[in-house]
Amino acid sequence: MSHSTDDRRVLAEIEQRLARDDPEVFALFATLIQQFPPAPEEPLPPARTKRRRLRRRPAVILFALIAVLGLILTALLSAPPSPPSGEDTPAGTHSESVLTPPGR
Repeated sequence: MSHSTDDRRVLAEIEQRLARDDPEVFALFATLIQQFPPAPEEPLPPARTKRRRLRRRPAVILFALIAVLGLILTALLSAPPSPPSGEDTPAGTHSESVLTPPGR
């Protein structure tokens, strides 16, 4: 991962402060960096990038299908049940207006 110019400047300042504040720790880090140098960053070859895109496409399509199926199931399962045809309204519910007296 490449660093921007600002990042490099900030890292250089931190390195200078560490060298000034604690020279022993700075020497230890310098020794470790010499023993284990950072790997050079190489850009991915175009074929490898294309393979990654080809692997992502089925995953995105599968995720979209699962999301759509989930929305459909949620809509179906959260809908209020409709009474079977030919049956009266359930007990406790009134089909008449509140303003009309019963029996009229």
